[in-house]
Amino acid sequence: MSTLYNMSLRTAALGLLSLGLLGGCETVIDLPEPEHTPRIALKYILSNYETTRQHDELADTRTLFVSNSQRIFSNKQARGRKDATVVVLDENGTVVERFQPVEPSAPYDTFNIGYYKPTLKLKGEPGRTYKLRASLPGFETVESTLTLPAVPVIESAAFIKNESKSNGSEVHGQLSLTVADDPNATNYYVAFARAINSQNPEYQGWSGVEVAEDESDLEVDLGQFQLSTINSFNGFSYGLYPYADVNVNGKSFSLTTNVRYYDGYCQQPNNCQRPDYLEVYVTSMTRETYNFYVARQRYNDSEGNPFAEPAPLPSNIRPGYGLFGGMTDAVYRIKLR
Repeated sequence: MSTLYNMSLRTAALGLLSLGLLGGCETVIDLPEPEHTPRIALKYILSNYETTRQHDELADTRTLFVSNSQRIFSNKQARGRKDATVVVLDENGTVVERFQPVEPSAPYDTFNIGYYKPTLKLKGEPGRTYKLRASLPGFETVESTLTLPAVPVIESAAFIKNESKSNGSEVHGQLSLTVADDPNATNYYVAFARAINSQNPEYQGWSGVEVAEDESDLEVDLGQFQLSTINSFNGFSYGLYPYADVNVNGKSFSLTTNVRYYDGYCQQPNNCQRPDYLEVYVTSMTRETYNFYVARQRYNDSEGNPFAEPAPLPSNIRPGYGLFGGMTDAVYRIKLR
């Protein structure tokens, strides 16, 4: 079982065991542990995105992380591995990307263990097929193959600022977006936006565009096209809501939502680092990527509840665990002010 999702089964088992123990001192529940063969577990998203920033949270959500599976009842802390060899190959078997471990920022830094950075700066090409191959000492080599999906078509996007709600540090407004769906394929999408300063590519104060407070308590519906957020923790994006074109195949579809973003700062009165564009992203993804994120949303919603419906994460890594995902971005820029 993968370290990416074995916690749900472990929590459920321990929860049932606790109920048995609380029910009476004479109650004994024997939970046999399933057989376990250690496997490589990893997550990596290949895309056509090319970052120009030193610290880029969007790129961080797609970074390579490598670990290994462990027994369900193991008490060891799940840790990443820094001794993996991982490559991406094209249709001809040519290596087009290699990775090296992210170096710790300090001797006591364990956060970055398991994360890898690309060395060849591969920018995936839509329609091309890629194979990921990973190995660890003492583990069976794993592989996975995908074809990067086509670039989505953004028909229009607009932002209307709400002057009455905006203030010196935060801008409020309404974001609208329309996408033309490809009728010749089953498509899976996700939409998000960020505010940027186009004159300073290394600007570190860029802001993710988030759904405003008046709509943030709305129930998440994975069957509805809605705005996601760019939030990263341990390399995993949270607040990401994928959408399938099941009910709109071949038609245009849209979203309109109230949003907010951070309006930057002024180092000096005549030197303000404020965003001047909204970058609106519509990203197409492979079916396996869609299934992974939908399942992970269900897993997060269970909040460790042992009585919740089981929410295992699907895997397309063979014979290991995890995800080799593919995403293709289309970007629409909206001029601010």
